[in-house]
Amino acid sequence: MSANGESSRRTITLPSNPAPPRPCLTNDARVAQWQLSPGFQGFWGWIQLRCDRIKGKEVMTGSYQDSSEGVRCLMDMLEKMTDWVGEVPPEPQSNQRFGNLAFRRYNKIVQERLPALLESYNLPSNLLSQLIPLLINSHAFGHPTRLDYGTGHELAFVLGLWCCVVSGWIGGEGKEDEEDELILRVFTRYLDLTTLLQQTYKLEPAGSHGVWGLDDYCFLPYLFGSAQLMDSDLSPSRTLSFAQSHKSSTPTSSTSIDPNVSSSTEQIKDLYTLSLHHLLLFKFGAAFSEHSPLLYSLSQFPDWKKPHGGLKKMFLGEVVGKRVVVQGLWVGGWAWGEDVPEVEEARREDRSGSGPIGGGGEVVTKAPWAR
Repeated sequence: MSANGESSRRTITLPSNPAPPRPCLTNDARVAQWQLSPGFQGFWGWIQLRCDRIKGKEVMTGSYQDSSEGVRCLMDMLEKMTDWVGEVPPEPQSNQRFGNLAFRRYNKIVQERLPALLESYNLPSNLLSQLIPLLINSHAFGHPTRLDYGTGHELAFVLGLWCCVVSGWIGGEGKEDEEDELILRVFTRYLDLTTLLQQTYKLEPAGSHGVWGLDDYCFLPYLFGSAQLMDSDLSPSRTLSFAQSHKSSTPTSSTSIDPNVSSSTEQIKDLYTLSLHHLLLFKFGAAFSEHSPLLYSLSQFPDWKKPHGGLKKMFLGEVVGKRVVVQGLWVGGWAWGEDVPEVEEARREDRSGSGPIGGGGEVVTKAPWAR
């Protein structure tokens, strides 16, 4: 099986019978090896090609009934997952900033219902075996033990989108618009859902660098959004001003959560501004330059060329290049290629005494608030 790479359109050869995903990114050498693998090279080329193709395009909202079957299925999945939030209200929480324990009940619902839901769609069988571990075992919607969410979880979801393309279920030759829609519509809806989960269950930012990171929760929407804005008249500084002018007046501590996060963002047409809007739901009370200095520095450039190029390098170095970010990913044959490494035996034992053994053998360290 082959998959198109970046704008050069070189071909990446991937197995038609891919190895099942496993948590194999357990040390720095494995992480470096993954970045050289055919699966990752194909994925990174696909990301860059999407960035090239979505320049000047707007995020896609509203009805998706005219979309392809695959896009409709993924959107239906995200809509149902949003509905499930209503079944699990947050528990009373007065003495801790992060980690509402109700998220574990929500995650249990996801684990119980999502596989059957995906099986009800017309997915290729080999896609199902790659997609479910990325969404569930890799905790693409947040970690139930640590009660957190971050860029590694986001990466798991987008790798799932890549697998949908590799399988031929979505996109392919002559259907590039479908692949663009995975970013402009499906990924946008995913961000609405994860923002709702962060608001409702007060998820801790996973691996946050504090003020020195790009964003506490996400990365890729800034990369895609800066691509959308590349040739626009909306400069980085005007983008920040626009996001600040659309900041919600509802404090995040409110117990009344609107399940339709996107209802207040109808005028926002790109993922960069949308992510700034989401960030401002959680960070307030200080100047933007103080709580988000890196994003503020990007807003000082006259156009989007350098910010976009810098974000590409940062993604490779600070997201996929960091073991602490990617170690929870379940990587299979389409995300790696042939000869996916086995899970190291040392990973199967809790030698540090730090926490329970998770599914697939990974050691899970509980956060202090995750009682």
